[in-house]
Amino acid sequence: MRVEGMLLALLAAASAGTAASEGHVVHRRGWDKCELCGGSERLGALLDVGDLRELNATGVARIHEAVRAYGVVVIRGQDLTRADQEALTARLGEVVVLPGSFEGQDPEPGHPAIQRVTNFWANGTWKGSSNSFGQYWHQDGQFWPRSHRHILSMLYSSAAPKTGGQTGFADLRGALKALSKPLLKIALRASIVASVRDIPDFIRSGTVEELALFDDVSHPMVDSLPHSAATSIAVALEADEATLFIGSPQMRTKGIEKDEGSALLKLLFAHSTGPSFTYFHHWTPGDLVLWDNVQTLHHAYGFENNGTVRRELYRTQVRLRPSNSHQALASDGAPAAPRWLREDGLPVWTSPSAATHDEL
Repeated sequence: MRVEGMLLALLAAASAGTAASEGHVVHRRGWDKCELCGGSERLGALLDVGDLRELNATGVARIHEAVRAYGVVVIRGQDLTRADQEALTARLGEVVVLPGSFEGQDPEPGHPAIQRVTNFWANGTWKGSSNSFGQYWHQDGQFWPRSHRHILSMLYSSAAPKTGGQTGFADLRGALKALSKPLLKIALRASIVASVRDIPDFIRSGTVEELALFDDVSHPMVDSLPHSAATSIAVALEADEATLFIGSPQMRTKGIEKDEGSALLKLLFAHSTGPSFTYFHHWTPGDLVLWDNVQTLHHAYGFENNGTVRRELYRTQVRLRPSNSHQALASDGAPAAPRWLREDGLPVWTSPSAATHDEL
């Protein structure tokens, strides 16, 4: 056996042993070739809750618990229509619908809550080889105020290339735990300033009018998890209920000098997206992947997009209610709702106190 093969066998065996000892199994398609085979022990846990079209309250609770514990959860072998996915999304939390110009100007006909993440337009026309969306590390919902940023995203695959086209995930919670004390000390002083006007995909397709309706918001680079009962970030760190929150590389910083902040953000991205904290999902039709955007980054990867292969994913999002303790810590975010309303009347902003769903 070649050295590379021996190494891969050892990695696979180590992953299997870790999964067994921690009570979950991780999805690792592609490890036999080490094709983007990140080594996270936590992300990508497989979950079996049966047919998602028949999901009951117990299944909803299991999904919430799994996403909280593992950051990224994989549910395989599903057969969902767009209406099925919308119904599932509504069962998991408050459905989030963004302006159409923020989502590539490619709406799914009759389903405004669904974003098409595909290389073909809804009318069947190929978008071209240069089309891309989300091909950089980022957190969905970073532009929402801290009190409203607990976004659970889900992608359902109906078609996927045999090679390439992965979605990468990075464990911000794990990266924080491994951060050195000197770097943690600096990060605790800093915040990111998130703006829709700095997000590459939004800049490319967003209209001036809709971009103008979202205020800039700030987030501490080290923060408590939304479900934490910690009354301070220091308490959250001691209880292992804290995470890094770094948004995307294009964001600005505050709390420390500009050059120092830019260097720190770059360093934290390099640290968080290293092999010990990453998982790359190789798509199979019927996969549904759910992730917690507060404790993870994600990144779309390219494939041989020549018009003969389809990568057809459908994204929906829900907002989950933070704990009262986390809500109390969120006073530095913008308090006002975005100044826009969808013509179809779907909700885009709900006070956490009015939410009807259980905390994640």
